[in-house]
Amino acid sequence: MEKEISQRNEIVSLFNKLRLNRVKVKLENEDKKFSLEAYITKADPSLLGLFFDDIPEIIPIKNVKISFDLNNNFYNSESVMMRLVNIPLKSIELNLPDRLYFHSVRKYPRIEGLDELKVYIKNIETTEVAKQSNINLAELPATLRSIYLEVQNEKPDIKKIIKMVGEELSRFSNRFKINLFKDLSKLTPIENVVNICKKTFWIGDTENLSNYVHLGEKYGVVGYEKYFDLIGKKVNPQILEQIRQTYISKGIISYAMVPIIIGDRVFGVIEVSVPNDPKFKQLSIYEVFYIKGLADIVGEVIVKTQSTSENADVMFGVVDLSMGGMLANTKNVYITHYIKENSVVVLSISYKDKTINIKSRVVRYHYVSGENAGLNVAFEFYIDDENTKGELSALIKSLSKKEKEA
Repeated sequence: MEKEISQRNEIVSLFNKLRLNRVKVKLENEDKKFSLEAYITKADPSLLGLFFDDIPEIIPIKNVKISFDLNNNFYNSESVMMRLVNIPLKSIELNLPDRLYFHSVRKYPRIEGLDELKVYIKNIETTEVAKQSNINLAELPATLRSIYLEVQNEKPDIKKIIKMVGEELSRFSNRFKINLFKDLSKLTPIENVVNICKKTFWIGDTENLSNYVHLGEKYGVVGYEKYFDLIGKKVNPQILEQIRQTYISKGIISYAMVPIIIGDRVFGVIEVSVPNDPKFKQLSIYEVFYIKGLADIVGEVIVKTQSTSENADVMFGVVDLSMGGMLANTKNVYITHYIKENSVVVLSISYKDKTINIKSRVVRYHYVSGENAGLNVAFEFYIDDENTKGELSALIKSLSKKEKEA
C-alpha cells in the first residue's frame, strides 16, 4: 500500500540522504514530455537545488514531479514549481514538495506497451461495500429528508431526485449548476482549489473585499487564500480587487462552490452564483451548509447510479505487467467507492485467443490527469496454482519478445 510523508523535516532529511549518497532523482511533468535525471545539491525547508548533465529540449515551470528509488522503495512527489533554471551552470531550484508518496519496489521486471491486452474485473471476492450512508438523517433539514428518503429506495427515481435538488437550489439563485469532474486537467482554478482542499469555496458578499479571504479553520470553508497558495504566491490585494470587479461586473452578489464528495475524493461540485436581483439574498454560512447537504445527496445519487458491487465488469488499459502484478488504467473513477484498497478481485486477462483469470489484490489508486485522464490501479497477483503461473509466465515471455523485436 502506498504511504505518505508530509512532515517537512522528514522530507528535507530524505533529500539530504540522497545528496550525501549521490543518488539520482528523476524530474518529469504530467504528460512525460519532459524527463530529466539530476543530483540533489541542496535541500532545506523551502527549496531543492539540483545539478544535471544532459540539457533537455524543454524545462516546464509548473507541474514537475520528483521520483527516485531508495532502500527498496519507490518515492514520488506532488507537483512542484520551478524557482530558478540556470542552463550554463546546469542547475535548477525547485520548491520543496509538501508531500512524498512511496511504496515497495516490485520484485519482478515490468513490461510496457501492452495495448493488445484486454483486462477486466471478472468478479469481486472480498470488499467493503459501502451500503450505509455517512449522512445523519436527523441532522438534515425537513425539506431535504424527502429527497434523501427517495434516494434510499431500492429503485430510486433519479430524474425525480435531481429535479428536487434543482428546485431546492433555485431557492438561492437562478444561476446554479451541478458539474461532475470527467477530466481533472480541465478544471477551472476554483474547481481545482475545491478538488485539492475538499472544502467549500465561499464568498458571502462580493462587495466586501475581506470576504474573499478566509483565515483559520472557522466554518471549514476556503477562499482565494488557497488559490494563491496553489499558484505559489502571496495574497495580492491588487489582484483581489480585480477579482472583486469581475464578480461585480457579472452581477454576482454572492458565490459558493460546494464539493460533491464520495469516500475521500471529490467527484464534482455544485456551483451557485447569486445574481443582483431582489428575489435573492446573499449566501450566509447557513445556506452554504444547506447546499452541502444537497451535495451529499447528489453524491448518494451518483453511488446509486454508477457504482454497484454487482457491476464488476470494469474494463482496463494495461500500463505495465509483471509476474507480481499489474498497473492498469480505467476511465471509471467510481470504482473507488465500491472496490476499496486491499479488496480481492478476479482479473480476466485476454490476449488474442487466450484468457487467464488471476486472483488479485487492489494495492492502491492514483488519479491521472491530462490526455489519459482516469484512474491508475495497482494490482498484486495471488497465484496459487502452477497452471496459472505457467500461463502468465508464457504470456509475459511472448509479450517481452514482441516488445524487444519492436
